[in-house]
Amino acid sequence: METDNKNRQNSLPYEKLAFLGIDREKADRLPEDFKRRLADGEVTPLMQVSITARNGNVITLPLKLQMALDHSGQTVLIAYPVRKALDEEKTRELRLTTNEVERLRKGDVIQKAVDANGEKTQHYLQLDPETKSIIRRKVNDIKVEQRVRDMEKVNHIEFGTQQKQQVRDGKPAELNVGGEKVTVGIDLKEPQGFRIVKGDMKEWERQQKLRYDDLQPEYIGLVQTDKNTWEYRKVVERYESERAINLDSDRKRDRNSGMKM
Repeated sequence: METDNKNRQNSLPYEKLAFLGIDREKADRLPEDFKRRLADGEVTPLMQVSITARNGNVITLPLKLQMALDHSGQTVLIAYPVRKALDEEKTRELRLTTNEVERLRKGDVIQKAVDANGEKTQHYLQLDPETKSIIRRKVNDIKVEQRVRDMEKVNHIEFGTQQKQQVRDGKPAELNVGGEKVTVGIDLKEPQGFRIVKGDMKEWERQQKLRYDDLQPEYIGLVQTDKNTWEYRKVVERYESERAINLDSDRKRDRNSGMKM
């Protein structure tokens, strides 16, 4: 266990976390589950951070973090600040239709051609219900076809044509594996962007809601206390209105919904 903890700490993006006011000592004191999620590429629970703007003002706000690879294979840290509502400017930038916006709000994963680095590529888009930020991943990065083949090989099952198409489209698909129901689908909050749930479609929806409720999305965030420990406290209700953050050249605002560092 001690070795696992050391390996996890070695994989933390200390330099990038420092931009958020989290020095190495504070980062090492983060709860193990939080560090595991961050190191594994998952979207983390909410946490409260302090960012120094170019004018010297310190802005405190709750956000979520995720480590990912950019187009050149370099590790980046993406921050998803809490928003009061889905950013209308972002929906216009992504050229989302009214129907697509409503689907995102309902929790659906949608496919969309997105302009990335001057080139349009197909992305999966998913709304994080706590931050109201849009998480996006390239369709090719999820490797849906490979994951379907792996499931068929390991579990000796065969996806139907309709089920395969459902998964490609971002919709969960229900399967029968050894007499038991299993539901699989795209979930961009997972490290590989893919999730398997033991149970039917209702169980898939129930677990999505459970994960949402467990983190107390309207109020709870991880806070650095005066005792130099991290605790879960009510923070989001104090910062419900959106805040404009001006970052310097080392902390440019990504064209994604989050900030890339």
